[in-house]
Amino acid sequence: MNNTTQQNEKKRNVVSSLHLLKEHLSQSKLRSLSINSESLSKLKSFKKRLSHSNRAINSSSSQDDKNKRIKDLEFTAKNDNELRNVDSLRDTLVFSDGNVESELMFIGEAPGYEEEKLKKPFVGPSGQLLDKIISAMGISRNDVYISNIVKYRPKIGDGHQGHSNRKPSSEEMSLSIKYILNEIEIIKPKLIVTLGGTATKGLLKLDQPISSLRGKIHELNNIKAIVTYHPSYLLRSNNPNQDKRLVWEDMLIAMDFLKMSISQKQRNYFK
Repeated sequence: MNNTTQQNEKKRNVVSSLHLLKEHLSQSKLRSLSINSESLSKLKSFKKRLSHSNRAINSSSSQDDKNKRIKDLEFTAKNDNELRNVDSLRDTLVFSDGNVESELMFIGEAPGYEEEKLKKPFVGPSGQLLDKIISAMGISRNDVYISNIVKYRPKIGDGHQGHSNRKPSSEEMSLSIKYILNEIEIIKPKLIVTLGGTATKGLLKLDQPISSLRGKIHELNNIKAIVTYHPSYLLRSNNPNQDKRLVWEDMLIAMDFLKMSISQKQRNYFK
C-alpha cells in the first residue's frame, strides 16, 4: 500500500470515527434531555400536588378556624346577660346554619316557632321556601350561610303564643346587631342577601320599601349586599307568582355577581 492509499485510509477512518462520535454525543444528549424532561415533568406534577395539598390544608384550617370562632360567638351570645334579660325575647337561642366558607350569606330578622323548636334558622314554611329558592340556583342549603339579626324568638304578650310570631323591634335588633356583624366579619361572604324589610332596615339602615331597594347592589362594611322579599311575604302574598318572579330576579343578580353558572332555563323561570 503506497503512501497516498495509506493517507486516504487514515482520512476515512478519522471521518468514520468523527461520525460515530457525533452520533454518540447526539444520542447521549437526547437521553440527557429525555431524562431532564421527564424529571421536569415529575417535578411539575409534584409541585402541583403539593400546591393542591397546601390549599386543601389551608382551606381546612380556615374552615376549622371559622367554625371555632362561630361556636365561640354562639357561646358568648348564649351567656350574654344583657340579651338574656330582655323581657320581650324568649329563652331559646337560635344562632346560625350552613357553610362558614360560603361566598353567599342570607340574613333574616328573627327565629319563629319552628326555628325555636329545632334551634336552627329558617326551618319552618319560610325556610322550606328559601331552600327551594336556593336549590333553584343550582346549589343547596349546605352551600350557603344562613342567620338572623335577632337570635331569640320575639315574645308576644306573656310568651304563651303558640305558633304566632312577630317582627323584632328596633331595640331588640340594636341589642343583637353585634352578633350578626361579627358573623359577617368571620364568614367574609362576597355577597349578603337581606330577607325582608325588617332585616334590611336593621342591618343596612335602609327604611325604604323593598320594592324600591331590590334589583340593585348595596354595600355593608365593604361587602356587597342585595335586598329581596322575605319568604314569609311570598307565602302570604296575594300575587305569589309575580312576587316570586321578583325574588328570582334578585337571585339572578346574586348568581351573576358571584359568577355562578346560569342556564337558559334558569333565566326563563317565571317568564
